[in-house]
Amino acid sequence: MKRYISMFLMIIICFVLQTTVFTKLRLANVMPNLLVILTASSGYMYGKKLGLFTGFCCGAFVDLMYGDVVGICIFIFALIGYMDGRANNLYFKDDLSVPITAIACSDLAYGLMFYVCHFLMRGRLDVISYIVRVMIPEMIYTMVVGIILYKFLHWLEEKMYPPEEVPLAKGDKAQ
Repeated sequence: MKRYISMFLMIIICFVLQTTVFTKLRLANVMPNLLVILTASSGYMYGKKLGLFTGFCCGAFVDLMYGDVVGICIFIFALIGYMDGRANNLYFKDDLSVPITAIACSDLAYGLMFYVCHFLMRGRLDVISYIVRVMIPEMIYTMVVGIILYKFLHWLEEKMYPPEEVPLAKGDKAQ
């Protein structure tokens, strides 16, 4: 329960940062998607349930603040959190290649699903232009910020939930 509460607070912080600070830090007219980073990281680090919870909350914030229809971003973020949670068995603390790849793939999946739900259904068929001008620069920017945020999540994990020492049995000796 403590992990869900701390993740909800992280969602609020990332949402506020994304909607205020990072709107001023645009590069190539795109900004990193902190909520995708948080959703992918929580799913990858903690599993399907927390990834789904994080995705649902992130999508709810985006839908309730900016969405015309409530539920589209909830579905997209929840799917991203769940799918990254399935990769939890690949989780290693010291490896950065898999989580950064997961963040990049999650951002691309978010961009494609967002395009389908918001533009393709309205008859805007220039998908190549959207991929080149929006999705790829956003994915690169999200990956760079994702490294920093992922390392911060690891640091926070170690501070909030230190590994417990296993007591030795009576006959065992410390090495």
